[in-house]
Amino acid sequence: MLTNDESPLPDTEVHYLRSEHVGDEFKVLVGHCGSPDSAPSAVLFMGDTWANFGTAVETIRLLRLTDVVPPLLVVGAGYRTTDMGEIEALRCRDFTPTADPASGYTDPAKVGAGRFLAFLRDELKPWVRERYGADPDDSMFFGDSRGGLFATYVLVTEPTTFPRYGIGSPALGWNQEVMFKLEAEYAEAHDDLTARVVFAVGAYEDPAGDARFLAQLRPDQRAEWEGEGYIPEDYVGYCERMVAALRSRGYPSLQIECEVLPGEYHETAPPLNLSRSLRYLFDAPR
Repeated sequence: MLTNDESPLPDTEVHYLRSEHVGDEFKVLVGHCGSPDSAPSAVLFMGDTWANFGTAVETIRLLRLTDVVPPLLVVGAGYRTTDMGEIEALRCRDFTPTADPASGYTDPAKVGAGRFLAFLRDELKPWVRERYGADPDDSMFFGDSRGGLFATYVLVTEPTTFPRYGIGSPALGWNQEVMFKLEAEYAEAHDDLTARVVFAVGAYEDPAGDARFLAQLRPDQRAEWEGEGYIPEDYVGYCERMVAALRSRGYPSLQIECEVLPGEYHETAPPLNLSRSLRYLFDAPR
């Protein structure tokens, strides 16, 4: 473990936790974002530590300067590898609930959102409670893109896993929009959904925004994107449709917000998605 003098991100820890549910070991990153003389009262759980852990820790620390969010413990479940191909395969395994032939994932053994959810619920949350004395039931989950797909999956299947959800640019086109089917199934079986949720998405995360993005690339970059058979997705439309569906149910215990962020693409939206989620879910000024 690096000391704070040696670490570029002080007051953070690295642990390795074996999951029997997933059958793999996770690299668990922990960031302390609170006063040193008091235990955090709430926990921010997240995946995609390769992209979002440092952003989350520093964003919360900035918000803590004015005390607009409570002390938080950031707990991210990530992987040992730094190879993006391997990371993408592991993200698919952990964040997707079903196989999706259109995406090239046809083996049900390679998708397992249910197993990852069981890891968070049955293994990681008790570990956090025992080790840090924090309250993982007073928590928030943040997921973006495919992580947002997973967050939506938890919300519409086992919503009481977390009281708060920050869902950024969810990839709800997965497997012929299966998440809308799961949402409808939950609504048929329940008359309430207890959670506080914010969906956020960049305004340029739609086909028109993708065309705008490609038009500004160098010709060789544009040719590379187009040569890979890139097909734009309407993240804005997916997000607004899911929020409309959830609002239409009239759940008395559901608090839900949706923001479309001007001027942001899929790759630029995550920091704003996280910041807006934290501020909404913990009643900070917006």
